[in-house]
Amino acid sequence: MTFFSKLKFALCKTSEKISASIAGKKTNKNFVREIEEALILADVGVEMAAQLASKISQKKFSKEASKLEIKQFLAQEIANLLKPYEYDFFGKVLSHSLYIILVIGVNGNGKTTTIAKIANVFKNLGHNPLMIAADTFRAAAAEQLKYWADKIQVSFCSAEEKCDPAGLVYNSIEKARQNNNNIALIDTAGRMQNRNDLLAELEKIKKVIKKLDSSAPHSTILILDGLTGQAAHAQIKVFLEKIGVDGIIVTKLDGTAKGGAIISLTQKYKIPIFGLGVGEAIDDLKPFLAEEYAKAIVGV
Repeated sequence: MTFFSKLKFALCKTSEKISASIAGKKTNKNFVREIEEALILADVGVEMAAQLASKISQKKFSKEASKLEIKQFLAQEIANLLKPYEYDFFGKVLSHSLYIILVIGVNGNGKTTTIAKIANVFKNLGHNPLMIAADTFRAAAAEQLKYWADKIQVSFCSAEEKCDPAGLVYNSIEKARQNNNNIALIDTAGRMQNRNDLLAELEKIKKVIKKLDSSAPHSTILILDGLTGQAAHAQIKVFLEKIGVDGIIVTKLDGTAKGGAIISLTQKYKIPIFGLGVGEAIDDLKPFLAEEYAKAIVGV
């Protein structure tokens, strides 16, 4: 099964609703309104749904226009919006001898598994990554990351439960330098965006990283659950203000997710999408491609 096929399956419920809003309809105001409603239900957001519906209205399709023709037009409009936020994160030339990546997000978004997937991509590209289990509050977090480290055969660092995560990060980065790792991936405890005490600890981790390398972290990645929908806006806003975000990876696009929030998130926050996760397998993480995503969500 190709990645595009998996992506189409992941967004199939959304594309079915959009297709239903187009099927057999005349190109009148009711037709445009139904497409707009389908986009809102897909978590595209009210403003973006209205903008896309307006594009269809302005196009003035003839009554003979085929369903495919309308869907292709909508897919292209979505792709045009998203194209600036494609970013070849995995293919970029690493600019430091040790490239430090801080991975953040709330509990349940899939951070730990996604870190393993990122490490696997980099390993397959010939890099030597180290995974750091700095989530010392969740008992199973280090165990989970260790399982993946053993499975994909990459380096791993952890410490005793409840230890100071900032201290662990400091020691692990020193170890990475000694062992000639060229990528350090730091897992962090899930930070609810309304918990200032937990966010303060995350800020402490960032300060410790900067003591070792003033230019680090070189990438801060926010992991978002594809099921979160428009609620993801609240998460991004706080993490941007408190920590900073260089890119987003959207996980759990598994057939039940709506997935449309990616459109409104990029347009509002201007943050690139580093990747999409469409399953539990270790290789189910791929770079975000605007045209593929647009075709999948519309069902072209």
